Amino acid sequence: MTLELSDICLRYSKKIVLDNLSLTFEGGQIHALLGENGAGKSTTANIICGELTPDKGELLLDGKPVIFRSPKDAIQHGICYVHQRPLLADYITVKENLLLGLNKEQKERLLPQAKKWLPEVKLNSFVKDYGADTRFFIALTSALIKSPSLLILDEPSALLDDAQRTFLFENLRSLAKDGMNIIIITHNYDEAQKYCDTIDFLEDGRLVKDYAPLEHTLSVEELNKQKQVASDSEDFNIMGITVQKGKITLVRGLAEDGLDELEKKLIGTRQQWSDKKLGIIPTDRKFTGSNPNLTIEQMLTAALEIPENQKPDIALQMIKNSGVNIEPFEKCSCLSGGMLQKLMLEREFYDNPDFLILCNPLQGLDVETCKKICLRIYNAAQNGAYILILSYGAFPVEYSNIKYRLSNGQLEAM
Repeated sequence: MTLELSDICLRYSKKIVLDNLSLTFEGGQIHALLGENGAGKSTTANIICGELTPDKGELLLDGKPVIFRSPKDAIQHGICYVHQRPLLADYITVKENLLLGLNKEQKERLLPQAKKWLPEVKLNSFVKDYGADTRFFIALTSALIKSPSLLILDEPSALLDDAQRTFLFENLRSLAKDGMNIIIITHNYDEAQKYCDTIDFLEDGRLVKDYAPLEHTLSVEELNKQKQVASDSEDFNIMGITVQKGKITLVRGLAEDGLDELEKKLIGTRQQWSDKKLGIIPTDRKFTGSNPNLTIEQMLTAALEIPENQKPDIALQMIKNSGVNIEPFEKCSCLSGGMLQKLMLEREFYDNPDFLILCNPLQGLDVETCKKICLRIYNAAQNGAYILILSYGAFPVEYSNIKYRLSNGQLEAM
């Protein structure tokens, strides 16, 4: 199946999300769609899979125009979309999740696909018992049971370890050889170069012809130029983790190693620092750190101790500082994951907190933004903040003063 997007346009309020975008994705190949947060990648994917309807332009499958009114329409045309954080039902079994919406013919493919993609997963176990990596593979299996001609994956390797990543792309290559059209939404340029047949870059809803990826981190020489803060004050020991003033403590691990559980416990003990200004960014930005039904202004200022009459101006300044193209009155549901993360960072850094707990602060961000955020976190530490970072692996070790690895529930110094 060949997919063409012809002069696709989409606008939210005053914001142009896609501007006469034209793309072609040939069948039998793996395609990468890259770009900064807010560039229009996820919006493009949502239009392809029927979750959004463009204001202008058309989709063509094998040269024939199609109109999708819903994701069900897209699935009926052989298009499946696996989101970065799949919407699975936690309190029913893996098998019950896989069975949702299947016809008789598709049900016959369940066991063979599960055997291939979920070899160590018990189908009668509950989805809630699995981490983000396994949940991704459950959602992918659910999509593949439908035998799609076109498969869209949003940041598929973001929460995978090296072995899982290799397993994923080796099998995706096999699917492409059999004729499947596969589109990868990703920020990882190196990964796109290694595994994909084509790479398209979006910027402000348009294709970019010449793209040069930026370095991910600052050099050691750059870091050494920064001032150093003496750490002669109180150290915290939280569940075996040492956090010091003016230093960055990093805990690396995966969800199945207990990182998500550690995050819940840490955030649950926030009263321990009631005498300090505390900033927290949870892994679940959308519902724990925000809510889709809030306006941008409400999300940014509701919890801040500032006069009501100052909140509109402060919200506008945060939006400007973040570089996100959004209006204060718009809903958080209009934000991509990366846009929401940029705004939340502005919110949590607003009042120069004494203590920061940052859970996967670089997740889903482009390399330029990652570099800026790493420097901002580093400078916060140099200004005397206590900083604790939980990361699936994206946060660079060289920024960290104290390092731990969480493996199978066990914490060890790196």
